[in-house]
Amino acid sequence: MDIFTECMVKKKKGIIDYLKVALCILVIITALIAMPLVLQVKYVSIILFMVCAGIIYLLYNIIISINLEYEYTFTNGAMDVDKIIAARRRKRMTSLNARSIEIMASVHSNEADAYARDKSIKRYYACTSVDDDDTYFVVYSENDKKHMLIFNPNEEIKDGFKRLNPQKVFLAD
Repeated sequence: MDIFTECMVKKKKGIIDYLKVALCILVIITALIAMPLVLQVKYVSIILFMVCAGIIYLLYNIIISINLEYEYTFTNGAMDVDKIIAARRRKRMTSLNARSIEIMASVHSNEADAYARDKSIKRYYACTSVDDDDTYFVVYSENDKKHMLIFNPNEEIKDGFKRLNPQKVFLAD
């Protein structure tokens, strides 16, 4: 029997995200106020105008890039995780196989403590928030290096992991 499911979650914005937006808006307003002064400088006004316009464009992209969504695609034990930035760009974060994981459990479980202290594990955060109750982690190896994915799987994905590797999956029932 084939297993296929997709799940999409949206990252919750934190205080750091709102501070980034506020700082970017402040810099944009400053650049817009300085624009008439820049245009009065002889010989370099066009170059300074282009630099200010470039800075404004860059800051606009930073503001919209805090809108993140994560898509999990689970197909017959293979899971792909994509990051969707501002509903425009898609980037593959990681891929893993449910049959070859080391452990899957809730981030609030006792099993998570041992892995949380290990600094050699590369972490991928593809979750709404690490503090949510339905946030899980999975540890797997890729190219002889350990990786940890922190994510919010739906019930079908959790059942798929449990069915394919029951001795390594610890779900809070």
